[in-house]
Amino acid sequence: MKTTKFLICHLSAVAIGLFSLASVAGVGEGKELYDAYCQICHGGLGEGQTMGKPLTDGVANRLSDEDLLDVINNGRTGTGMTAWSSSFNEEEIFDIATYVRVLQGKPGLALADDQRGPSDDPMVVAGEALFNGQAACVSCHSYNDQGGSVGPSLDGVASRLGSNLEQAVLNPSDSILSGYAAKVVEQEDGSFVTGRFRNDSELAVQIQSEDGRRWVTYFKDRVKSIEDSSESLMPETYATLGAAEQEQLMAFLRSL
Repeated sequence: MKTTKFLICHLSAVAIGLFSLASVAGVGEGKELYDAYCQICHGGLGEGQTMGKPLTDGVANRLSDEDLLDVINNGRTGTGMTAWSSSFNEEEIFDIATYVRVLQGKPGLALADDQRGPSDDPMVVAGEALFNGQAACVSCHSYNDQGGSVGPSLDGVASRLGSNLEQAVLNPSDSILSGYAAKVVEQEDGSFVTGRFRNDSELAVQIQSEDGRRWVTYFKDRVKSIEDSSESLMPETYATLGAAEQEQLMAFLRSL
């Protein structure tokens, strides 16, 4: 019996579930507005629908905060994205944009973002090399608009998790972020597929492909079973690193 376990990130999306949405001003209000007016086109988690593009892909992640606000305010010519400036006030637009950033795994808007350059701390430099190299975290996660899109962006992860950061990396299954839970599909041939899911209906469930670029639909009457998984999809690479490498990687994460 072969098992396919989708590779979802080194510093798991799941870890970010420890971050309370309530800690970001305007997120609660933004979520209410998003759920009422935006999710019908863009999906409940920003995954995109027939009428609206994903808000969590690389293109949307790379929008500056100013550009994101402009799109919400003024819409986009030639697309179905309408202008909302006549429907919502400035604060409401800001709250919606803040919630979109949270869906992307970011801490919210940062219009007055600092202009920090790359760190010259040797520990941070070594940790970044691990993140992008041996540990391969970058294949799933992004920071500073570079990296994969399978897991959420890690920009601001240090401020979101604080002292819980290392514990979250070591024990990601303790708290799984909504939208990043997994299901296990047993196929007719006895093989298993485990991965992040969405659009779970009476007829089918969609499981994210290993590279994060597509969602595979599994019809429930064509598989043996579909079960919830209580385990994080995060690989155990961090635990296999030496103590010095773990310190380097954590130094890099704390710099984000």
